[in-house]
Amino acid sequence: MINHKSDLCWLIAIKTMKRTVLLVLSFQFFLTSCSDDKQEMTGPTIGRITVGCDESLKDIISQEEQIFERTYKYASLDITFTSDFDLFNQFFSDSLDAIVASRTLSQEELNRLEQKQIYPRQYAFATSAIAFIQKKSDLDSNYTYEQLTSALKDESQGKIFVIESNRSGIPSFLFDVLDTTSLPKHIFALRDKEEILEYIIGQDNAIGIIDWSDISDSDAAYSKLFLQDISLIGISNSKDSIQGNFLRPFQYHLQDNNYPFTRDLYLINKSGVYDVGTGFAFFMCGEIGQKIILKAGLLPKFQTERTIELKNTTDVTVIK
Repeated sequence: MINHKSDLCWLIAIKTMKRTVLLVLSFQFFLTSCSDDKQEMTGPTIGRITVGCDESLKDIISQEEQIFERTYKYASLDITFTSDFDLFNQFFSDSLDAIVASRTLSQEELNRLEQKQIYPRQYAFATSAIAFIQKKSDLDSNYTYEQLTSALKDESQGKIFVIESNRSGIPSFLFDVLDTTSLPKHIFALRDKEEILEYIIGQDNAIGIIDWSDISDSDAAYSKLFLQDISLIGISNSKDSIQGNFLRPFQYHLQDNNYPFTRDLYLINKSGVYDVGTGFAFFMCGEIGQKIILKAGLLPKFQTERTIELKNTTDVTVIK
């Protein structure tokens, strides 16, 4: 009888151990599944994405990134800043998931991606411009559109034009303006904005060509320093050559679509799904992101409405 009880106890103990082991294994599998799901989860506000950005937009996009990641704790952007030329090369070599650029993809580029069954989404979030600058002592501070484009095309007019880099987006922009595939010899590239500034100050009849976003934020210390020594050239619209109607790339001229050398800024997301790239694009097009664009001196694509209510009242408070 004792032996039977002993055998029964062992049998119960073995069954209990098996159940315990099964429970432990099930729990471990559940934890592993949860961990895998967490790693695979992705969406507009959760996940990680590699983004390339035109280096001329570094200050603005860095601000957008910081506030986006502060707002959405589980979203992470790995942003690298490079030239426009390298930016698109990396995008097509599949080393970048999304890019922030000053142009859209051409139809030829879209066809190349379509062959790989990639259908990118392009989001315009701001309007910038190409600014023409010269040293303050130069007398000719205004040009009609026709005068400026003629000087760009014709070396014999004695003007020298300098751009920041031959790998930036400005050469491509000038190709379109001048309807050419190569730039004249009197348009040449320097290394950076500092070299442009030094060259313009020391050279007569020199005009610098830069992206407006480089100096658009009037509160930035660099913009203040830069504008101490140079002046913005006023340009008339190509359809309106009336003397005196010369415009500079300020926000109100961009909004009226009068300044002739504007260009839009885009986030181009290679993925066709709603991932962090899409979330970042929506953020930049949203209220907070657009306020950052506005503060930077560029023109937001989407401006929120402001309702002002005026009331008649005899209770007037004067604030000194």
